[in-house]
Amino acid sequence: MVSDIVLLKELPDAIKNSVTAYVGCVSGAMLKEDYLKAVKAAGFRKVKIIEETAFPIDFMANDPTALAIIKDAGLSLQKVREAADSVLSVKVSAIKI
Repeated sequence: MVSDIVLLKELPDAIKNSVTAYVGCVSGAMLKEDYLKAVKAAGFRKVKIIEETAFPIDFMANDPTALAIIKDAGLSLQKVREAADSVLSVKVSAIKI
């Protein structure tokens, strides 16, 4: 079982290129489909998502790392909402045979 951050769609370049976003494990996140393919390519079977949790806009507005990312990137509120909607925390179960 592993817990990780994945994306539903690509992030804006301002976030992808942000050191703060990288340190916060956001800019280095993979698209969810690609992440699951990589797990399977590594030899894991019976790969399934046990839980998905979206990051609500409140998280972005109150988390110091998220606030630093927003400030560094100079993002509009609309871009922040779009980014928040595309970031998920997933718990994945798989078996290595």
